[in-house]
Amino acid sequence: MTDRAPLAVRRFTLVALVLPLIVTAIAVTIQLILLPRVPDPIAIHWGSSGGPNGSGPAWMMIVVTLVVGLGVPLLIALSARAGLRRGDRGATYRLLGAVALATSVLMGVLGAWTFVAQADLASWQDAPSVVIPLVVAFAVAVVAGALGWFVQPNEPYRPTLLAAGAPIELDGDERAVWLQRVQLARGAAIALVAAFVLLVVVTLVSVFADAPAGSVVVLIVVTIVCAAAVVSTLAFHVRVDAAGLTVNSIVGLPRVHVPLRDIASVEAVDVNPMGEFGGWGLRWAPGGGFGVVLRSGPGIRVHRTNGKVVTVTVEDAATGAALLGALAARAKA
Repeated sequence: MTDRAPLAVRRFTLVALVLPLIVTAIAVTIQLILLPRVPDPIAIHWGSSGGPNGSGPAWMMIVVTLVVGLGVPLLIALSARAGLRRGDRGATYRLLGAVALATSVLMGVLGAWTFVAQADLASWQDAPSVVIPLVVAFAVAVVAGALGWFVQPNEPYRPTLLAAGAPIELDGDERAVWLQRVQLARGAAIALVAAFVLLVVVTLVSVFADAPAGSVVVLIVVTIVCAAAVVSTLAFHVRVDAAGLTVNSIVGLPRVHVPLRDIASVEAVDVNPMGEFGGWGLRWAPGGGFGVVLRSGPGIRVHRTNGKVVTVTVEDAATGAALLGALAARAKA
């Protein structure tokens, strides 16, 4: 007999995966039933006034409903469920589950409604305004997200300090350097690349489906920016020396630097990316400060004299933190 999964895991799976699957299945079923009755091409874009101003193949809306309504929750579930099963906790997990459900409901309601509204029309140009469907879809999504949040148990994240490394004593003119390289955890890298591939697929579909030129240009620009972001956050070099703490992307930028004179204290901590920062990469979290968070496990946490906090996940964090603390103490002596 196998042990039952913890309540947090079961409720997150329900909210972020099972319910989005049901919602998307209902929406896609409605679209498939109405597919022979809607005009082809179908209205897929509406202007600021609410009227239709762009069209595309009828199947394109079904694909978008499926990809966004189920693909996004699936990515969220895959990226977060493993951490929950390890025992990680925190409000971020509840928020991710709620966002997954809200996204699915938003896309499901909007996708099904636009199909129903265009059934038996002679042309996509006769499609009614999208204002009311959009408002209703957002309202229902917000309610669904709120329910998804409250269905999940409130289990806050509790940070863990690692055992302090051996004290490091430095002579007045002694020089010391500590170097490490950290790369994005495999699971996070797969999720990041999968999300990027999903974006590329959506862009290509828009290009070949004769979507409005403005939308295509925006998607292409977003794809290029995301490609640069993916490459620049896959790995970082971490250096502790007389200049302080320096964290550089393998491509040079982005770069994080904390001078010795700005360091109030340093500690080695056990970092939970999802629980503390809501994910991997360059992150900021209320109360948790800024982080270069590429994997779970050991990290160096620097408390700056201005009250801000910088965290970087890296192997042998205890040694790096001990050296950085020693250098900062000598600089202030």
